[in-house]
Amino acid sequence: MIYKVKTISNIGLDGYEVIIESDSNRSLPTIDIVGLPDNSIKESKERIKSTFRSVGIELPPRKIILNLSPSDIKKIGTRFDLAMAVAILFLTYEGDLQNSDFIKNSVFFGELGLDGNLKSINGVLPAVLYARKIGYQNFFVPQENLYELKYIKGINIYPILNFSQIVDFFVKGDILDKIIGGINFDDLSNDLDNLENDFENISGHELAKRALTVSAGGLHNSLLVGPPGSGKTMLCKAVQTILPPMNFDEILDLSQIYSVIGKLNKHKPLITSRQFRTVHHTASKVSIIGGGNFLTPGEVSLAHNGILFFDELAEFPRTVLEVLRQPIEDKIVNISRVNGTVSYPANFMFIASMNPCKCGYYKDMEKNCTCSINEIKKYQSKISGPLLDRFDMILEIPRQKVEKIINNKKDELSSKKIRKNIENAWKNQQKRFIGLDISSNSQMSSSHINEFIKLDDNSKNLLETASKSLNLSPRVIHRIMKLSRTIADIENSEDIKQKHLAESLQYRSKNMFVENE
Repeated sequence: MIYKVKTISNIGLDGYEVIIESDSNRSLPTIDIVGLPDNSIKESKERIKSTFRSVGIELPPRKIILNLSPSDIKKIGTRFDLAMAVAILFLTYEGDLQNSDFIKNSVFFGELGLDGNLKSINGVLPAVLYARKIGYQNFFVPQENLYELKYIKGINIYPILNFSQIVDFFVKGDILDKIIGGINFDDLSNDLDNLENDFENISGHELAKRALTVSAGGLHNSLLVGPPGSGKTMLCKAVQTILPPMNFDEILDLSQIYSVIGKLNKHKPLITSRQFRTVHHTASKVSIIGGGNFLTPGEVSLAHNGILFFDELAEFPRTVLEVLRQPIEDKIVNISRVNGTVSYPANFMFIASMNPCKCGYYKDMEKNCTCSINEIKKYQSKISGPLLDRFDMILEIPRQKVEKIINNKKDELSSKKIRKNIENAWKNQQKRFIGLDISSNSQMSSSHINEFIKLDDNSKNLLETASKSLNLSPRVIHRIMKLSRTIADIENSEDIKQKHLAESLQYRSKNMFVENE
C-alpha cells in the first residue's frame, strides 16, 4: 500500500505542496529517495535510520522508496526529514495505526537529529501561511519553531521535541499537546519610543526636519547632500523614529522574509518594527538585491516596509547603484538564477547621504573645496540621472553654526510628536487607497495620480513653469505631485493647494551638483 504524507516547500516566499509517497518491495533493504532531491535530502536517509533506531523501531527488511512529488521541481533542504520519517512509519505499521485521520489535513516540517530530536528549520512561517491558504489546519513542527507560528489564526500547532512523540501519537494513540494559533500580538513591543537618534536631540536643521517629516509621511525617497559633519547621517537615522507602527499584515509580510533567512527566534518571534537597513559601500550586488545558491533575499527585501539607507552614496560602484532602479520603481525584486526564479517584496523608503565632492567641501561657507571642477563632475557622475530622478527629495544640508550646537536646547518637536502628525497622514492615505494594492502616496502609479491628484489652474501653471525652468523629467514631475499630496495629507487637507506644490518644489534642490550651475 502506498502512503502519502504532506509538507510544504518554498521558492522564495511562494509555497508549493510536496507529497511524500512511500512504498516498498522485496528487493535488498535500503531507502531510495526520488523526485529531484538535493544532497541534503539524500543524506536524510541516514538521519532517518538513526532516528528509528533511537526510538526502538526496526525498519522492515525491504527496499523502501520515497517519492517527493511533484517530481519535476528541485527539492532543497532538511525540512523534509520529518515528513519522510512519518511516511516510513506508516509503511512499517501498515494497518495498525491510530489517529490516521489526521494525515489528510496535516502538514509535517522538521529536520531530524541522529537521536530523533527535531531541529528548527528556516522559512516555516511562509510555508505555514501558504498551507493555511490552501486549506490545511494541523501543523506538526519542531518545538523551536513554535514561537513564529502561534500568532497565526485558524491553525492547530503540534510542537514536537522528539520523533518518539510522533510514534506514540500514531502507533499508541497517545494525545499530543495542541496549541491553537491566533494569540494576541499586542504584547510584542515595537520599541518605537526606545530608538536612538530622536529628532529632539538634533539641533537646527529645521528645513531638513520638515522635509524628512514629509518624506516619512508618504514613504518618499530622499537624498541628503552636504559637507562632512553636517549631520546628514544623524538626520537619516532619526527618520526611523517617526515612522508609524506596522499593522499585523505588514508584520507578517516582513517576518516571512526574515523567517526565510532564519532571523526569527524566541526573543524576536516576529519583526514588529520598521527596519532601518544600513548598507556599506563595499556590499556586493547579490547582498543588496538577493540571490546566491539558495536565492535568499537581499537588503532591499530586508528593508521591506522600512528604510534602506546608503551612507556616502557616491562611494558605491555605479554598477551596484544601478541595480536599485528596478526595485525602487516596482517595489518588488525579481531574482533569476540557474536554480530558479523568485520574487521578493521590496517596498522600502530609500534614504541616502553623500558629500558633494571628493574632499566634501564644495560650496561650503566655511572651508574651501580643494577639488577641481572636473574632479567634482567625476565624483558626482557616479550617481546617474535616472537614479537621481528616483529621489522625491534632494536636500542640501549645510553645517550648523558652532554657537547653535554648543547652546543646544532640546527641540520641543520630538520624534513622538512628529509621529502623531504622520500617523494622521497615513490614515488619510489608507482611506484613499482602500481596496487597492498600495498603501502610501509614493506607490501611486500614473493611473493613480490621474485619479487621486487634482490640481487647480494656479497649481498647474506653477508646476509647468517650474518644470521648464528646472528642466524636470516627467518622472520627477510625478514625484513632486505625489509629494504635494503627502504634504496636504499631513495638514489634513483634501485638496492640494498651491502652497503644498510650492513646498514640494523646494525639496528638489540640485544646487550642489555642478551640471546645474
